[in-house]
Amino acid sequence: MKIALLCVGKLRSEALRAVCDDYAARLRRYGAFEVLELKPAQAREPAAAVAEESKRILEALEPAAHVWVLDERGKTCTSPALAERISALEQRSTKRLAVILGGAYGLGEDVKRKGERLSLSPMTFNHELCRAVILEQLYRARTIQRGEPYHH
Repeated sequence: MKIALLCVGKLRSEALRAVCDDYAARLRRYGAFEVLELKPAQAREPAAAVAEESKRILEALEPAAHVWVLDERGKTCTSPALAERISALEQRSTKRLAVILGGAYGLGEDVKRKGERLSLSPMTFNHELCRAVILEQLYRARTIQRGEPYHH
């Protein structure tokens, strides 16, 4: 199964970029993986920015992809449960998993309705830090699936 992380914008922090690039490279050892950076909105007003970015996300989604939307109001799960969810998708022969991470103002309801909502934490993090966290958790899930010692 190919996993794609759809993100709004590029990382501004060089330190976070290094961390994200490292986890993306690690993930590619376990199968097809890509990060798609979508252009952030030009609009300055939050509602207009969310609408513009949501449109880009929906256009970038492959129609047959299984979708997880990162949302602070989504379901939380443990790292082993995340690994189990990925395994279940693979057992159902899911070809593509799209994980969606919105921009600074979040995601529109039209995007949130596209898939299962997952929360990284009940706390709020900026979208750049969320990218590093979800990449690490996807990598951790892959190591759990294979019984590797990264998760202990």
